[in-house]
Amino acid sequence: MPRQRYDWEAIEREYRTGRLSLQELSRRYGPHPSTISTRAKKRNWAQDLTEKVRQRTREKISRRMDDAHLDGLDPSSDEAIVELAAQENAGVVHGHRVRLQRWRELEERYATLLGNQMAADKVTTLDRNGNLVEIDQPLEYFGKAMGHGTQALDRLLKHERLAYGLDDDDDDEEQTFEQMMRSVAPADDDQD
Repeated sequence: MPRQRYDWEAIEREYRTGRLSLQELSRRYGPHPSTISTRAKKRNWAQDLTEKVRQRTREKISRRMDDAHLDGLDPSSDEAIVELAAQENAGVVHGHRVRLQRWRELEERYATLLGNQMAADKVTTLDRNGNLVEIDQPLEYFGKAMGHGTQALDRLLKHERLAYGLDDDDDDEEQTFEQMMRSVAPADDDQD
């Protein structure tokens, strides 16, 4: 059986960017993750371009750069590797932002509908026969709905902050809503 040929140059370029896991490299290019790992160790592949890719991705996201920067570059040069990786990363982040905008619109619609229900002091629901009926506000329903709504908003805000690079990469601690509010609240001037 003939030995399978892999595009090891492409695998090395991707490996050096530090963007993809061994599993993802395997999925994209074919060799088993352990084979990639072994080859990387043997050939001293270093993920030395990771920070350059992150920085260039931030630049591309903030400036919405095009492909013109790739013209005339040697495809195996560090600059081209960084540029291509950052370009793909920026495309992913832009896609995330578009989807997050859709979720923001849904969250706002949900909040409006819930607010309208609460203002009316009535909720329309189905009875056992399948007929629409209005009933008085069930507080348990609104409590759960508010809980679900704030949980959805909390998740949306975290994902937006991540997609727009508003949080420090080094800050691994997630803050609660109360902690975030305390950090923006005016300080008390307690002078004794």
